[in-house]
Amino acid sequence: MLRRSGIAMAAFLLLTSMGWGQDNRFDVSLGGAAVFSKQSTGNGTVLTPTNSGAVLITGRYRFSEHSSVEINYSHTANSQIYFAAPLTYRIHNTIGEYSGAYVFSFHESDKLEPFVFAGAAALVFYPSYEFNYINGVQTFIPAAQQTKPAVLYGGGVDWRIFSGLPVIRRSPLSNHLALRLQYRGLVYKAPDFNVQNLFTGDRGHLAEPSAGIVVKF
Repeated sequence: MLRRSGIAMAAFLLLTSMGWGQDNRFDVSLGGAAVFSKQSTGNGTVLTPTNSGAVLITGRYRFSEHSSVEINYSHTANSQIYFAAPLTYRIHNTIGEYSGAYVFSFHESDKLEPFVFAGAAALVFYPSYEFNYINGVQTFIPAAQQTKPAVLYGGGVDWRIFSGLPVIRRSPLSNHLALRLQYRGLVYKAPDFNVQNLFTGDRGHLAEPSAGIVVKF
């Protein structure tokens, strides 16, 4: 967890340094999200993932007045809980998101810039080999890492709130800072970690309301 968070921070700093060379077309953001997972059912199995929190890093490049492209990385850790009667399996895992999207900004004012986006992602499910349980008893489960393609969609707003704050507005950087509030959704095929009895064949969904700090160049 610490290692991946450190990598995310290093990537954020790298994107920031790259952004200084752009002509007001680039922004980077670092934030956090709440991750709410949909229940998946099928094949006699019910999958109920636990909710969690995530770290999210994004880089955007604006190529026209209203259009941008973005790349994202996020990291979260939760448990995938499968009920396949009479057994309940609990697999602790981390999820890495690698995604890209087209962003449409349909209006911009001095304070607000709302946007919508859609794109594609790869969700990599990394299972734990230590903290897994069957019917509440810690047990080794031969779970395999899986990568699931996903559809990414959502919308939000960049709010230049910092230029109005008494202390921060005195800094020349205040006009380059914004608060990003957004909703992100990811639709994907539910993982089974190549373990017998855990296949549902159903779709999973991650709902991710998030907030972060944006640096614009």
